[in-house]
Amino acid sequence: MKFARFGFGLLLFLLMIVPMQVQGMTARLIIDNHELTGLPAPPVVIDGHTLVPARAVFEHMGGVVGWHAGHQQVTVFHGSDTLVLTIGENMANLNGRMVGMPIAPMMRDGATMIPLRFASEAFGFYVGWDNSRQAVIIHSPGNNAGTNGGGNNNDTSDNANNSTDASNDTEDNAGDSENITNGAYSDAAEDDDAHHHEDDSRWYDIQNEETLPLPGAVITPPSDTQTGLARNISTAPILTIPHPETTITHVQTPQEVGVAAYVIVASSAISQVEYFILPDNRLVVDIHNAVSQLPSEIAASPSTPVSVVRSAQHSNIPSVVRVVFHVIGDAEFSIGISADRQNVTVSFSDNTIHSIFTQSDAVSDTLFIQGDVLPAMSISTEGFPHYLTINIDNASMAADGGGFDFGVFASHFVAGERPDGTAYIYVFMHGDWPSFSLAHNNNAAVLMLHHGISGVWYDSVNQELRIARTFDMDIHFIQHIDDYLRYQYTLVLPPTADVLGRGELTILDGLINSVKISRENNGDVHLTFNTARVLSFSVHETPEEFVIQAHLPRDISPFVVVLDPGHGGGDPGANPAVIYGTLLERDLVLIVSHMVMQLLENHPYISVFMTRTDNTAVTLARRTEFANELGADLFISVHANSAVIGRTLNRNPNAHGIETWYNLGALEMAEGRAFDSRRLAEIMQRNKIQRTGAADRGTRYGANLVVLRETHMPSVLLELGFLTNAEETRLLESTAYQWLLAQAIHDGIIEAFNSSARSR
Repeated sequence: MKFARFGFGLLLFLLMIVPMQVQGMTARLIIDNHELTGLPAPPVVIDGHTLVPARAVFEHMGGVVGWHAGHQQVTVFHGSDTLVLTIGENMANLNGRMVGMPIAPMMRDGATMIPLRFASEAFGFYVGWDNSRQAVIIHSPGNNAGTNGGGNNNDTSDNANNSTDASNDTEDNAGDSENITNGAYSDAAEDDDAHHHEDDSRWYDIQNEETLPLPGAVITPPSDTQTGLARNISTAPILTIPHPETTITHVQTPQEVGVAAYVIVASSAISQVEYFILPDNRLVVDIHNAVSQLPSEIAASPSTPVSVVRSAQHSNIPSVVRVVFHVIGDAEFSIGISADRQNVTVSFSDNTIHSIFTQSDAVSDTLFIQGDVLPAMSISTEGFPHYLTINIDNASMAADGGGFDFGVFASHFVAGERPDGTAYIYVFMHGDWPSFSLAHNNNAAVLMLHHGISGVWYDSVNQELRIARTFDMDIHFIQHIDDYLRYQYTLVLPPTADVLGRGELTILDGLINSVKISRENNGDVHLTFNTARVLSFSVHETPEEFVIQAHLPRDISPFVVVLDPGHGGGDPGANPAVIYGTLLERDLVLIVSHMVMQLLENHPYISVFMTRTDNTAVTLARRTEFANELGADLFISVHANSAVIGRTLNRNPNAHGIETWYNLGALEMAEGRAFDSRRLAEIMQRNKIQRTGAADRGTRYGANLVVLRETHMPSVLLELGFLTNAEETRLLESTAYQWLLAQAIHDGIIEAFNSSARSR
């Protein structure tokens, strides 16, 4: 890790000062009346937000900078101040306080990109634009040219469809087409609004630096008559929960919904929703992992402050559906998702909860919450064991509290609203703490409290499931089943745990979606966690409780490696028509990867994961997302080669040997570290050759190999030999040779971890 020192007042500059591109125009940068030149890395604009490359700027300014590749975190030290930003996370840590950002830092072309405006607001620097000099003007605190402050600089945007030129690997290893992007983004559904190129009208003129306004002032060009931007008053976050790809079938308009809201409807559960406001007051809603059946234009209702609604398939890989609302004026809006995650409601007026009524039977209590539109609800169990809290986003409360007639669990509820625009309902318990589940029916949310689980509760502060010690259990004999590819983790408890009952506890805290307790035929009790991301769980005990704690893999293991068996499912890999033998590439690489995993599991300090464990199709995007989400230290993609003559199906029997591919982007991502993808490739190639004695085809740079380009850690793609070569095919079909390859990969990984540890 490299460290340097920098003077007072430069932290924001580290995040901001690079020549800026405004519609192809290079802007100068003037800091405290001194122009800064010679910075090599320009900023990028993503979805209306400017991001700057951290490392180039930090090193130029001589900053004190740390980089943790495993955690994907950049840390900036300034005196007693510390700023920690994590790739892909919308929360930053500023002096121990979590602060939200409008856009997450990201890796782009090997550089760590950090949002500009977040930094400017966090550290109080003043920014303006001098149109006459085509320059960004920055004043540090205490040096603001005699003004009362600085200008408010809105981020610029070029929100175009990120189409990628089709590219093909020119090497003779035709079997690896899955790793090459081919038209990753589709232009077929191009739309002027869903794929918009911003103009520069949002930049304001400063003819005289003395006129810089106070910080936080909203500045618009003289020709702009808009009164202000739409205001997001949503308070409940929309969690990302992985689901299979869905289809966006239609949008319900306000005429259909009955209030000033649009409902985006999917055929199945939605994985992820992102939204943002562009400087020209367009509200953009992106539905990830989805394909569109929507028309390009959707009827806008005069009952809403929206002039036009348009949609498009924003991209195909990854699949993103974009819906764009042209908002009029500074209207307030909120966005929420239904309990079954099939409806996204975009509301342009406060939701009003009109009525709440209850129903009880012998086994359950039910609360029906009726609003203008489907209430966007979150539930907190921090009142355990006395009450649970229902928070309703962007809503006013017109309903009164009440009681439960013959309630099994609940005695009564209290309803009200807070100054922050949320409504709330407290449901008080008089009996055992219940299991609970959420559903919806038209504009009503339905909360059911039911029998099933007793003596179990979730501590959302410490991310611990606590179980009362009402039965005997030796925690050392609990079996752990980690079905991480399905985001499930199961603890097998003894039959004595049957006193916990059966049922499902809804949690939805961003890590754990729910925990289900079931009993198997052999009497064992399964405690199954459905998680929002890959987690591990540990168990300890106190005199009163068994405590099950959730952990990120990075928190409990010094090293994390992801093995990526290529191809799978309907993709056999190397063309079966040209290979020798009957062993398909997809099966060979899976066999070898399982062998490597078996060898690595003997090392307690290494956590190993596979992108697929059986003959399942996995998209390239999912492979890289999986590794990035884990914060893996190494990514190893395993393949076998094939070669044909020209564009025919005639195999080239002379091509032979072993090679290893890497990507320079991944090498750049190891910022400040001596260990990188090139070094990893050299280690892996040498170990494969030493173990097998195969012909050495060396290491190769692969610019268009998606699984290497999009991963955020040192990554390589291993070629084990040619299935179009008779002799190598015979070896590759041999179990003994497969173990040689597995041992070589294992040895390379261990050497790589030792090398990377020494370089830290």
